[in-house]
Amino acid sequence: MLIRSLAVLLLALSPVAIPLAEIRPALAQAQQMVVADLMRATALDVVFSQFAETIASSARDDDISTDEIFLKHWEATANSVFEADRLHERLARALEGKFSEEEQVVLRAFFRSEFGGRMTRLERQAALLAPAQQTAAIASGDRILVDAPVIRATQIDQLMELVSAEISAAMVGQSLRALLLGLSVSHQQGQITVPWQDIDTQVQAMMPSLLADIGHTQRAMMAYVYRDLTDAELDRYIEFLKSPAAQKFYAIAAYAVGRIVAEGMADFGEAFAARMKSVNV
Repeated sequence: MLIRSLAVLLLALSPVAIPLAEIRPALAQAQQMVVADLMRATALDVVFSQFAETIASSARDDDISTDEIFLKHWEATANSVFEADRLHERLARALEGKFSEEEQVVLRAFFRSEFGGRMTRLERQAALLAPAQQTAAIASGDRILVDAPVIRATQIDQLMELVSAEISAAMVGQSLRALLLGLSVSHQQGQITVPWQDIDTQVQAMMPSLLADIGHTQRAMMAYVYRDLTDAELDRYIEFLKSPAAQKFYAIAAYAVGRIVAEGMADFGEAFAARMKSVNV
């Protein structure tokens, strides 16, 4: 459930050949680019939309506990700590002031282009797929890759190199931490403690296989989402992803999302332990 269309959440830019003579007059206007617009264009404004629900439902879905008091406190804590609007606000603040005027011009030029609008629509649709639809999309992407010509398979490989799985890895890793947290405290009584060191050791051991799954999911989702693009259009997109402005944007966003979910999980652990302590006293 957590492995959403994260493969495409940060893929919303495309190469736009803008002569220098056209860039300079646009600088003043580019300075007005609002981070909210950038987030909407790249679907980062919905990156946390399902995270609270995923963590909240995990205790029931994975049979961590059958104790209704435990489950209700778990769900209430998750919905409070991982409230989406607040997390998105934190992400917006993390992106503010990070891009130069020329970088803003390149981004704005793309998002206002016809092709840019098309890419934004494709990726927002993918980002908002329901869990069952995500599963179907990934299965369809797998089938596409089986019969994909060499050029399309190579293009998907290039996309995989240019857009890392850092965001999906961070969110899946934190989801795993939540599950291990639940297992570790579900049978504790009295003073509840969160053994983060032991949890993180287990997460580290399990991440290689998870990263392989993330890579597979990401690749299949890319094949599905971009299935109707021509090779020339996908090449155009890839060229933009190689640009310094695009690479900087993805790096900053990935780091910010990782920090937000990691800090949120630490807050979740402490808040849940406090809730359970009050019950167990």
